[in-house]
Amino acid sequence: MLAAEAVSVADGGGKTTAARRPVWGRARVARYLAGGLGRFAGALDVGIVEINGEPAVWGWAGARLVGVAVPEFAGEQIVALRIVVNPDKLGFLAGQAAALSHSTGVTGPSS
Repeated sequence: MLAAEAVSVADGGGKTTAARRPVWGRARVARYLAGGLGRFAGALDVGIVEINGEPAVWGWAGARLVGVAVPEFAGEQIVALRIVVNPDKLGFLAGQAAALSHSTGVTGPSS
């Protein structure tokens, strides 16, 4: 699904491991994603959500939100991927998810 000219931009806030510069190209973005996801050895609970009106993918390690990725599409291909792994920003989002789950029954990580 990655376009040949795909780019990934990450926000680690200087507090966690993330690419400091954009990662360009299908193969490099795929390797970068595989490396980042590989740290969790299958212990990552992934879900599709809507964030700021856009589709996104979030990943939970137990009760901790560890990342959010927002893809940008051109046709059927992903041309950009914006990733947030900054724990300060994720803490806010996890709090919002918890508040939402109390009012709607929607939850973050699966139970």
